[in-house]
Amino acid sequence: MPNYAANANLPPLMSSHRGMTVDVPPATSTRLMNSSVADVVHQVVEEGLNSSRRKKRQVGTNSSAAGKKKLNKLSKPHNVLPKANRRDPTAPLPVVTETELNKGLFSCINRGLIPPSFDVTGAMGGEAGLQPLAAEPIDLRPHEQKFVRCEHLTADYGLAPLCNLKLDIETMLKPPPPQPLPSQPPPAEVPVEGDKPVEGKLPPPPSGHLGDTTRDETRTYTELLDMYSLHEFVIRKGQALDNTPEFQSYHRSYKSNWGSITAVITQLERLLTEYGVPLAYIDGKVVAKLAQIDMGPMAHDQLMACITNRDDVTPLLKTPGRKYQDGMDGVHNAAVKVQSIARMFLQRRRFKDLRESNFAALLIQRHWQIHQQHMVTRTQINKGLLKEETRWRRLMDSFIHDWGKIKDEKRLVIHIPSLSYTPEQCTSIPFYNCFQNAQLARIIDLIDPNVEVVYLSPFPIEQEALQYYTRLLQMAGVNDITSRLQVLVPENQGRLPEGLSLTKSVLYSQRNMKRLSSLTKGKQAYIVPGVVSKEELQLASRLRLPMIGPDPAISHHFSSKSGAKRIFELADVVTPIGAYDMFEEGELLVILSKFIAEYPEHPRWLIKIDNEFNGRGLACIDVRRLKCLEEERVAMDVAVLREKVYLELKDYIGKRVKIINQQVYPEWSSFIKAFNANGGVVEAVPSECISSPVANMYIHPDGSVQLLSVQEQVLSPQYCGMGVSFPQTTVPHAAVRDATLSVGSVCYQKKIMGYASVEYVVFSKNGQLRMWAVDLELHLTNTSLVHRLFQFATNSRAEPETGLCLSENQENLHYVYSGLIYHPYIGSLRHSVFFNRCKLKGIAFDTVERVGTVFHLVDSILRGCIGVLCIGKTEDDPVRMLSEAMEFIQQQLNSSTATDECDSNFSNAATAARSLFQKVIAQRRVCTHHNETPSSRAKRLRRAGC
Repeated sequence: MPNYAANANLPPLMSSHRGMTVDVPPATSTRLMNSSVADVVHQVVEEGLNSSRRKKRQVGTNSSAAGKKKLNKLSKPHNVLPKANRRDPTAPLPVVTETELNKGLFSCINRGLIPPSFDVTGAMGGEAGLQPLAAEPIDLRPHEQKFVRCEHLTADYGLAPLCNLKLDIETMLKPPPPQPLPSQPPPAEVPVEGDKPVEGKLPPPPSGHLGDTTRDETRTYTELLDMYSLHEFVIRKGQALDNTPEFQSYHRSYKSNWGSITAVITQLERLLTEYGVPLAYIDGKVVAKLAQIDMGPMAHDQLMACITNRDDVTPLLKTPGRKYQDGMDGVHNAAVKVQSIARMFLQRRRFKDLRESNFAALLIQRHWQIHQQHMVTRTQINKGLLKEETRWRRLMDSFIHDWGKIKDEKRLVIHIPSLSYTPEQCTSIPFYNCFQNAQLARIIDLIDPNVEVVYLSPFPIEQEALQYYTRLLQMAGVNDITSRLQVLVPENQGRLPEGLSLTKSVLYSQRNMKRLSSLTKGKQAYIVPGVVSKEELQLASRLRLPMIGPDPAISHHFSSKSGAKRIFELADVVTPIGAYDMFEEGELLVILSKFIAEYPEHPRWLIKIDNEFNGRGLACIDVRRLKCLEEERVAMDVAVLREKVYLELKDYIGKRVKIINQQVYPEWSSFIKAFNANGGVVEAVPSECISSPVANMYIHPDGSVQLLSVQEQVLSPQYCGMGVSFPQTTVPHAAVRDATLSVGSVCYQKKIMGYASVEYVVFSKNGQLRMWAVDLELHLTNTSLVHRLFQFATNSRAEPETGLCLSENQENLHYVYSGLIYHPYIGSLRHSVFFNRCKLKGIAFDTVERVGTVFHLVDSILRGCIGVLCIGKTEDDPVRMLSEAMEFIQQQLNSSTATDECDSNFSNAATAARSLFQKVIAQRRVCTHHNETPSSRAKRLRRAGC
């Protein structure tokens, strides 16, 4: 039995239990501070018995007047451990007060104040009394001895049978009588004779000496060995020598904890056997301390601390391979080690594959779930859009049916000049937002007193630009401009990425959408879009407003180059020789080589990408650059020539072809990639091209087609329209009018309405004029809007039969439009300073004669974009005004090298102005030579063409 009183550092009711302590405050347990654990437990048991007797007496005396006992609880619920101790067993135990001790030993154990592993054997009978219960460590035997039958000891050890024992707690609780201290023997007297001691006579031996016969008990060798032994034993060849007196003494001294000690000794034997250590000296006291910890398998350092000759054993343990060479069953252990490592490697590889497979499966499942949820969401969105689209189509049917009445009533027109192209096209357009706002002149719809205008702009418009157009409206007698005009800007425009269309920006701006809903509530309103796409349909559906424009799917199909060919074929309009709906380079080369071989009269061929516009997706191939055609065509068969052309185009088409707009498609590889993705057409180019007229029309919702204007394009660069001039004098107006009205009728049959433009090319063949339809635009173009601005500024009226515009004095008016010019350096010019200098230079508009220069503004000139519209009464005046205006702008830019930058088209506009001026000078010389005016010459040419 361990001596608990010797543990002076432990608090009451506590043994060494893995670092847990119980602190007893001195204020409530001062009389317990110097007592042993057994005395404390004795006190707990005694006070518990006394408390129990008092409660019994109270219960016996507590009765009612009728003689019945009143049932009361004998105990009340006690406090349990705090929450911190219940969650963390290693936390320090709370203070054990005297009140808690009075509740009894069993209560303290149940509530956790006394650890479960605390040995209370000494408290049950005292150290000197009879112990009815005894606790000692279990003897852990090896596995092979667990099933050996052994004889059980049935003796009564000289006492009464154990079954007849009775626990007398009251006698046990009596304190033992005090033991008298042993008396010290008096000092021995040495016999003396005289003044000197007598030699040879020794004093009598003291009591208790070995030679003293009065000693009561003689200590044996075993007792002395147990008391003074170092308790060191030997492990030889992996086996502890248990028959030595030292080991037997060690066993007797630590018999109470021998089971744990045996476990530590077994681990030492296993370690030394494993490494083949021949001899090791073990410190038994260190082993006993480790056994008290009872932590299961010991660490290598802990086991090495038990060995006293570590200097000899450590080198043996650190010798590489000794475990498998000199150790017991070394070969077997080596084989086991090799097998375990191999299995570990295989299992790790299998685990890695399994983990990767599991991760891949989880990833696939996650993505599949996301895909499923995405598809469900898309299905729900498509159902909602389809529902809105169906409702919008019913609204459009009623709008078309009532158009005859709506066009004469008060109405609200919402203008959205959005360029809803693909994201790649939008990001490649320089000054994209300025081009979206290039149709600010749409507000001239206010000339109709029944119209209110809501104009959506991609950016806030400067007051100076608005004042410029409002002054033009005031000159025409338009009143109440402020109350009838609303300019809205999407509030999230600055937060959205660049290259986003105006319609999509409006959809992403909830405040703007609410503003539009409130403005159109209770009014007859409709939308006039720009380039139509699905975004315009979505906006019209959400606002529940009709739209004067084609259906997005129809617009996407027929506004392409191949779709325009179908419209022209249905309208019975002549088109160039060529093919459309091609989506592969090989197919393009085969058809192109066939056309080159069969039509030698056409020296150039154009390749067009379906979804491009404004000359962006054009590539020209000049037949005269082909090496295989340098020989005489007459002596070569068409099939052979076709094969040679195909082989040369297959190998050298990248060098033989010329891309018109190299800023968008710098080389043939990028061009043909877009061609294969979007499709395209190939068509012939006339050898003697004279002009390129463009006819602008308006298809009403009721099916009537109105020809608005016929202009002549000013091409710069080649095949790309930069500006226009009016009127066109090359081809008879009736031919253009009939062809355009036929195309408009077919468009209405395909459910296309709104603004549209048809481009033609006029050439001479065998002395006669021929005209081909080459392109179709299903939206309001800048040139068509400029014609409306021209009519508004001059208050002129159109002659449907001749296509001319007559002023109030019945004079023919002419104009030249430069197109929208953009240059980064234009933004550095101040708005007021620029217009003041224009007035000093004479570049202005005469409000009396209604001739001069009108600037086409997209906003303040700080945006870096501007257009010039020059109006005159003769054919020469507008050309002269445009040349002066371009020269003035060039002087204001004050940089000759800046005009060649890739983000500017000023050089193209200047080239177009110069070519137009040279053309007018050449025509004047011809007229002077034939003694006729330009108008009479135009009539003569038209008669010759007819």
